[in-house]
Amino acid sequence: MIKDIKRRVEVEEKRFDLGKHPLDVLRAISLACAVVASGCGHAKSDAEQQPVPEVTVTKVRRGVVAENVLVSGNLVSLPNKDAKITALVPGRIDSVLVTEGDSVKQGQVLAHLDAVTLQDQARQAEAAVAQAKANVQNSKLAADREEGLLGRGISSRKEVEDAKTQLAVNQGQLQQAEAAASAARTQADRSTLRAPFAGTVVHRFLSKGEQVDGSSGQPILEIAEITELELLGTVPASRLSGIHPGTKFNFQTNAVPDTTFAARVIAVFPAVDPATDNGTIRIRISNKKHLLKLGMFLSVELPLQQASTGLVVPKQAIYPDENGEPHVYKVTGDQAEFTPVEVGVQTKDQAQLISGVSEGDTVIVTGGYGLPEKARVRQKP
Repeated sequence: MIKDIKRRVEVEEKRFDLGKHPLDVLRAISLACAVVASGCGHAKSDAEQQPVPEVTVTKVRRGVVAENVLVSGNLVSLPNKDAKITALVPGRIDSVLVTEGDSVKQGQVLAHLDAVTLQDQARQAEAAVAQAKANVQNSKLAADREEGLLGRGISSRKEVEDAKTQLAVNQGQLQQAEAAASAARTQADRSTLRAPFAGTVVHRFLSKGEQVDGSSGQPILEIAEITELELLGTVPASRLSGIHPGTKFNFQTNAVPDTTFAARVIAVFPAVDPATDNGTIRIRISNKKHLLKLGMFLSVELPLQQASTGLVVPKQAIYPDENGEPHVYKVTGDQAEFTPVEVGVQTKDQAQLISGVSEGDTVIVTGGYGLPEKARVRQKP
């Protein structure tokens, strides 16, 4: 203020060419004071007219925070509990007996192919077996007869040997016929498709009347066991050391509101993707009511460890500075001050503060972005 008055006096001296008469000096000082006082009044008025930002606040409290890691991925079936049912023989689909959502038992018939041709082939093979058996029987009788004649001196040793050779040939043909008949029966049986395990029909790809070529590229149905599912989730490599197989926990998901699911860590994959520096873990989830669906994308919070009791604030109350260092706005009365803090364990909603605040301190939760390091604020009711 004094500097402003001196500067204004110098201006007035130059203006009136003063310095010789005391009355002129007094008049200049009075005028300068009036001008400066008028300017100060306007500045104060402008400051009073600036709006005071409204903020929401909370108290720093003492509590316990569980350290979690977010795991995201898709739900898959358990190993060997998801199968695409395909026909192993070519043909036309005669019937499909189940559809999506149906529960099936192990060995239950799911579909039939038109098996007339295959059954005819099986009958032909059975006839060939019967004929081969008759040939073997005749050869055995002939060999026995030649042995008897040889003993009476009527037959020669060569005729006996020839009869035994024919018997061996016919026995070999019988074995071939029996093998062909077994293969024909197997092919005929393959026209009936059965469930390899108990589960639920999750997809139906083909219907009655459609042709299949007997390859794995043309599935008719997909069966999966969904009372338990697994989450194949990705986790930053730096957090893998804190995850242990056998860890049990409960979680909720927005995909199925108001429902708690029990889960357990099954395995941590031994390799990390070098492109993303992420690892994969398997989490098994109980799904007895079939509320979770195969292939669903899910994010769950996996607890890593239990933090000791400390000072806790909502995570929103942490405001990073221009260097990314964590701060809070500590509020005293209507004044907010930007205060550095050290952050410990963090979850999706809360953060543990190791230093910088005391229990009971008031800090800004929302409305702090854009505030200077010291600011006047108004707390929302």
